[in-house]
Amino acid sequence: MSSLLGSFMMRQCFLFGVLFVLGMSIACRKSEDSRPIVVHVLRDPSARFAKSLSQADLQFGLTRPHLSSGRVVMVGTNAGNSSFPMLLQRLADKPGEDIVILNSPSDLPDSATVRQHLGKQRAVCGGASAYIPDWVSGETLEASDIYLQYVTAHCESEK
Repeated sequence: MSSLLGSFMMRQCFLFGVLFVLGMSIACRKSEDSRPIVVHVLRDPSARFAKSLSQADLQFGLTRPHLSSGRVVMVGTNAGNSSFPMLLQRLADKPGEDIVILNSPSDLPDSATVRQHLGKQRAVCGGASAYIPDWVSGETLEASDIYLQYVTAHCESEK
């Protein structure tokens, strides 16, 4: 009888252990997916539309945007301490920005590599040129597209 009871207790402990590990793995996976996805935007902080774009950024955040997977979208702007043309030239060596917003298409750097990878131009903030480079993919591409759609519709041009 005691061996039967011991076997039953061992099975219960094993079952509890399996359920515990399974529950923890689901919890860990869920916490990974709950991390926000950050869209990195490179733009000129002294552009004529900078104030309007900053205001649109704030409004975008207040809408609590999210991807189809449920992940929250956040925007990180790289205005940097360097001059804007220098930041643009760095894209040829170290691509990393998800969106590039130029004052006009004439601000495109001379680098053929950068020009080749910037992709289709979109007009935002009263004529500024925005690009999602071709190195952006997956959820970051979805988040970048959501952001640009919002900015296209909600960024008032400076007068």
